[in-house]
Amino acid sequence: MNKVNSALLVTALIASASAQAGRAYLETREAYNTASELNEVILRAGYNFDGGAGVMATNAYNIGKFDQLKHSYNELEGWYPLFRPTDKWTVSSGGLVNSNSAGSGGALYLDNNYKFLPMFNLTVRYRYNRSNYDSIDFNGQPARNDTHEFASYWNFKLTDELNYTFEPHYFIRVNDFYSKNGKGHHWEITNKFSYKIDAHWMPYLELQWLDRWLDYNAEQYRIRVGLRYTF
Repeated sequence: MNKVNSALLVTALIASASAQAGRAYLETREAYNTASELNEVILRAGYNFDGGAGVMATNAYNIGKFDQLKHSYNELEGWYPLFRPTDKWTVSSGGLVNSNSAGSGGALYLDNNYKFLPMFNLTVRYRYNRSNYDSIDFNGQPARNDTHEFASYWNFKLTDELNYTFEPHYFIRVNDFYSKNGKGHHWEITNKFSYKIDAHWMPYLELQWLDRWLDYNAEQYRIRVGLRYTF
């Protein structure tokens, strides 16, 4: 899926959703990776329905050390609540399609969210990440570099304005590939802080550990700073 098709599709989805209850948003985010010393910026648009469903389109650009502007990837994602066994427990499904210079891919995932307290809820996710093109594995053979992803989102409402989310993600390679740490599995751990200035503006900060990257012989950390405007 190219950038034009992604933009047209998300525009159509948001336009068709405008007759239903919900809110649209625009977002931008800059990310800095410590080991590689590279930067990336995204532009994003989405729509959240009151019932819990949503759609989101993202375009990302590699800006290097602020010396270039190259398209990195584009992605279109949607999710929908399947059923609610209780008023505190929600089971949802989601999926996405993406593309970059190497080819296209996608993912399907299943979420279980439980609201333990008014100020705390937990989501547990299983996601399968699929590549629609072959890469060369460590045996020198063409194969799909797919992964199983196990994640949890520990969501805390610290105040009416300030929220904190702890996100550990664990990836397992399906075929004969190594992660950037030289193993068939790796961790990505995120600490996210978001602050609602008012009903529209929400800046946020993400501090991430992306495991060890052998290419740089160092731990890879990523700092993300973003801003969302909700209509």
